[in-house]
Amino acid sequence: MDIRAIYELKRQGFLIGYTQNPERFDDALAFAYENRLAPVFHEVILRETHGEDPFKDAYAVSAEFMNEVLDYIDERWRDKKFDELGFYDLESHFGGHHAKRIELIHTIEYARITGRFDDDLYNAVESNAPSEANSIDSTFSANDVNFN
Repeated sequence: MDIRAIYELKRQGFLIGYTQNPERFDDALAFAYENRLAPVFHEVILRETHGEDPFKDAYAVSAEFMNEVLDYIDERWRDKKFDELGFYDLESHFGGHHAKRIELIHTIEYARITGRFDDDLYNAVESNAPSEANSIDSTFSANDVNFN
């Protein structure tokens, strides 16, 4: 069976469980599954057991991209270089206008749902952003799951 098919079965099973008993699951991990993101802040045991993430080729947004974005943001956040963290600035740095817009939005939103960074960072991102990124959610719930 193809690894993508196995991932989709795992994803669907996780999201079904999450919608039925959300208190037993992590909201940020559910967000990652919902959007097919590499769960860079979760499932460490899976990566440690296999030496790498066995589903790395199934994600719509790779761990490499997410880690690159998050490291870049983290460095500027720690140095309080908020003027470099506007969404359009980030978008330009990571591929140009519209090149990776959705991937960038989902990566930033995943970080926010996990509680990474602070409001100053997200205010900086949202202050210079297109409409689809001018309100980066800080929560995710079972009601947000859309089986697509």
